[in-house]
Amino acid sequence: MRRVLIYVNLNYWNNYAGLLMNLGGREIDAFLALAETKRFAIAAKRCHVSASAFSQIISRLEEQVGARLFDRNTRHVSLTPEGEAFSHGAYRIATELRATINELRERASWRTGRVTVAATPSLATDWVPRRLAIYRKSFPSIALRLHDVTSERCLVMIDRGEVDFGFNAQRGTDLEFESHLLFMERYYVLCRKTDPLARLKEIRLKDLKDREIVKLPLTGSVYPQMLPLLSSAQVRDSGMEVANFGTLAGLVAAGFGLGIVPEHALELCRRPGIVGVPINANRATRPVYMIRRRGRSLSAAAQAMWEQIAKDF
Repeated sequence: MRRVLIYVNLNYWNNYAGLLMNLGGREIDAFLALAETKRFAIAAKRCHVSASAFSQIISRLEEQVGARLFDRNTRHVSLTPEGEAFSHGAYRIATELRATINELRERASWRTGRVTVAATPSLATDWVPRRLAIYRKSFPSIALRLHDVTSERCLVMIDRGEVDFGFNAQRGTDLEFESHLLFMERYYVLCRKTDPLARLKEIRLKDLKDREIVKLPLTGSVYPQMLPLLSSAQVRDSGMEVANFGTLAGLVAAGFGLGIVPEHALELCRRPGIVGVPINANRATRPVYMIRRRGRSLSAAAQAMWEQIAKDF
């Protein structure tokens, strides 16, 4: 017997919850107005409808719930027991709806909200923080979050909606991502200050012939792009391959070979005794994109940041 009672009770409340979800705001507003004023004329005026139209709304509501919600006569209106039970859910829905509308209005006016972005370490070191600082001056109430991740991880986070958008040298496929080209950055050769290359203003590819190179991973955005150019320059493999620019700089400083890094990674490579010299060669530049998931709307705060950055490039 207990199992049957529990089943019936759960089934009732499931139907009741589903009913509340299917009701429109107009019916909820009309019910609450009448429950509070206990006068049809006053409640109708509050809801900005005629008395007859208001009466029809209440009748339709009672028909939908399958119960009489109000006892009424020419002088008095009061809630029935079923109306009292219904009022608890109606007040909760109205409160949550008002809170949600207020939050959306705050977001739309950029008084609240959050923007989360991802960027590769070279961009997250200096360039992206400076852009975030500019945005914060215009929208100081918006919370900001930055993830410094690899190029591949950046695209994954954008795709999964873990961030609003990202900054990356890899833009992904046009079917999945919408990209905006921000700028092209030059590649630099990292070398020791005692190296003859350090005295040059620019380095040509032929200057790298037979020089040993400390490699970055093929899964990143640097080495795959530079590999054809380095192959044509007939460089040699130092046997070292590292994932971080800081480690690369350390190996260069220790004499294990030269390094190839994009301009915005130079800040990560600062070491006593090493310098960066730009490469003078066609295609020795790297594109930097601002990327978002195609077909996914940004929040008002994130859209404002996207537009603010895009207009400058």
